[in-house]
Amino acid sequence: GLWIGKYGDHGYEMVNITYVGDTLFAHKVTGDRNVPKGELSFTADLSPLGKSKEFLEPIELADSAAKQWGSKYLSRFVGQGQVAAEGFENSQLIEGQLILVNEFFSFAWVPIGYQVFFGRPSAEQTLQLLRDAEKSDDHNIEKARDYIRRCMEESKVLEEESYYENGLSNEIDNYEALGAFE
Repeated sequence: GLWIGKYGDHGYEMVNITYVGDTLFAHKVTGDRNVPKGELSFTADLSPLGKSKEFLEPIELADSAAKQWGSKYLSRFVGQGQVAAEGFENSQLIEGQLILVNEFFSFAWVPIGYQVFFGRPSAEQTLQLLRDAEKSDDHNIEKARDYIRRCMEESKVLEEESYYENGLSNEIDNYEALGAFE
């Protein structure tokens, strides 16, 4: 489902939480200049005790915090969080933790001391974030087209090199053939 969190200076962003077995995946629905939409933001192993490779002790809250959050202990799970330089350069997954806080959760990128708190968005928040993301994508369309053109050119070059290295002639242009991308 959809969740929103404030990613520091990047502002509010939306992630879509999905599961495969006991593994949680958070993909960005709205992105930023470092980790764009569609990319993995973080993942966590929610395996029950005994099945998980690594177990983290729950966080014990002070009495005042426990009263506020309605729980003395917060469960947490081992995860990995995506980090990248601007333009999704040098992307990598680093150590992380998913922390459950009643109907909310947070994810901490441990080595860099960064944490985002998530809650369910209202219908209005969802629409606003999606509208804002659509507006910001308009200026990226040409950039995306240029990237796709470069990928296509590189694919053609690699394929031609493969034909010549294997002694084959390139009689058919697979990329220009009728129905190639239909």
